[in-house]
Amino acid sequence: MPANAVENSGSLTGHILAQGWADTPSERRSNAKVMIVLAAALGLLVAISVMIVLLAGDALDGLVGGALNG
Repeated sequence: MPANAVENSGSLTGHILAQGWADTPSERRSNAKVMIVLAAALGLLVAISVMIVLLAGDALDGLVGGALNG
């Protein structure tokens, strides 16, 4: 039996802390792939937004322009 009081407390937290895992961050990977995917998604979102604005503007122009001219 270990002599540490935390290990013998009987609590789940004490049991987990007693496992002795290192408190170091995991390996760091390059975030380049994530940044490329995020940039592509942002570009797609902007392109779709511009298309919607242009189409909505043309539709409103058709409605309002026809009502004012006729």
